Amino acid sequence: MTLLPSAGYHSRILRPTGAVSVLLGFVLFVLAPAAAAYTPPPLFRNTANVQPAEVCKNCHLDITEQWERSSHAQADRSKNVLFGRMYLNSLKHTRGKTMLACGPCHETVPFVNQDFNTLRDVSTEGVACAYCHAIEGPGESYGIPPFTLDLAHYFGTIRTPVFTNSHGSAYSPYIKTSEYCGGCHAYKNQYGVRISDTYGEWKRSKYAKQGVTCQTCHMPGGPGRNSYLGPARPRVADHSFSPELAESARPGKAVGFTLRAEKVRSGDSLRVLAFVSNTGWGHSLPTGNDQKVVLIRIRVLTQAGGIVWENDPFTEWNTSIFGVILADELGAWPAETWTATSVLSDRRIKAGQSAIVRYDAPLGDKKGPYKVEAQLLFRGARPNTIEAYNLSDDVYGVERVLAEASLQVP
Repeated sequence: MTLLPSAGYHSRILRPTGAVSVLLGFVLFVLAPAAAAYTPPPLFRNTANVQPAEVCKNCHLDITEQWERSSHAQADRSKNVLFGRMYLNSLKHTRGKTMLACGPCHETVPFVNQDFNTLRDVSTEGVACAYCHAIEGPGESYGIPPFTLDLAHYFGTIRTPVFTNSHGSAYSPYIKTSEYCGGCHAYKNQYGVRISDTYGEWKRSKYAKQGVTCQTCHMPGGPGRNSYLGPARPRVADHSFSPELAESARPGKAVGFTLRAEKVRSGDSLRVLAFVSNTGWGHSLPTGNDQKVVLIRIRVLTQAGGIVWENDPFTEWNTSIFGVILADELGAWPAETWTATSVLSDRRIKAGQSAIVRYDAPLGDKKGPYKVEAQLLFRGARPNTIEAYNLSDDVYGVERVLAEASLQVP
């Protein structure tokens, strides 16, 4: 059974783009102000018997446990509190317009079986196993996401899959392409502002020309079995999608980070140059939405370890922060993704490129020799967002070390 000719959702309505019977009359109260632009969903398809990951685990134990640790498994509003609170706020402020812009990628199954009340466990699984492996190929470009789904089979990369009574199995070359990932990892808001362009960043990089796909780095895998029913295989894709896994899959360093000191004529400050190179990421550094930033924390110490000077990255947006800053129609920044009408600043480092940051550290009356220490850090949410949405700083304020550098100054 093929579900929807395009398996997409038109940007202005909730119904599938194929010819499907529509249940009229029931309108969600939260969307009532926008009733003129709203079409109720189609009848619940009781033939779309989408199974939860616990069912997959019976045969695909290793793969399912890897997926359970992934960001994909934590993508829906109940597990990703950052997304959930921003999503609900956006629905109120846009009269529901962000439902189709955000929901189909973060909460995949409810948009397949219309289980928006999440009566089934699979409807709270974020980017679910059953959804990704139901993607047969590309769909219409206006689909959200632009995929064609076939729930009669689970698609994979094995040309001759082992037969099982549990479900239909089929081969799809599309599942091995970066376009498969790009259906969700590139999107604009309702004003046409590019919020995330991970797929586009890869496509414009040298890696696309070399045939290095998203899966090459993010799903490297190794010897194992896809299912305990199947044979041992030389490579089984890893489904954890972890950043550390992707970085370890690249030859050499993924990020270059070095320091150099220069003399300053006045003698009362120390000039330090920080060199940051995106040597191994297959996309920009950082990538994704505007919440994701890479920052430099740097300090100058005396030989005894006393702090002479240290920076405050979030007061140095044009110096120590790499990322994108969005602005609203009044020019206020940083704007929410759904209110942004322009990109105020884009300091993401493209694949294969570098950036130089200069610091002039005041020395005061502290005498040398000095030691300079610096860290290049990644974080998934800005401090102002954590405060505005009352999020746990222990979870969303964590800064992951990408690289470290130090320097001795006479």
